[in-house]
Amino acid sequence: MKAAVAIAGSSCLALALGACATAANTPQQNLAYERWERCKSAYVQIEQVSLDGRITFQFSNAADRNAVVQCLTEAGRSGSPLPEPVSVRPPGGP
Repeated sequence: MKAAVAIAGSSCLALALGACATAANTPQQNLAYERWERCKSAYVQIEQVSLDGRITFQFSNAADRNAVVQCLTEAGRSGSPLPEPVSVRPPGGP
């Protein structure tokens, strides 16, 4: 009985540690977050960064959206390319 409890406990610990290890960002995500820090604006909000580095962000003003997209595009010219960002309006927004 004690052996079964020890094996079950070890299995649970291994699963928990494995889940923590897979929670790390991909290199593309890290690059996307670095670019976001340079390009973000007061009226845009990051929604998510996909595993391939695609940034999805919310915007409420077309001028801010265009500025962020242009900044991210320019950043991609001088470094590793990432997928084009996706911009969405906030739910219930303008």
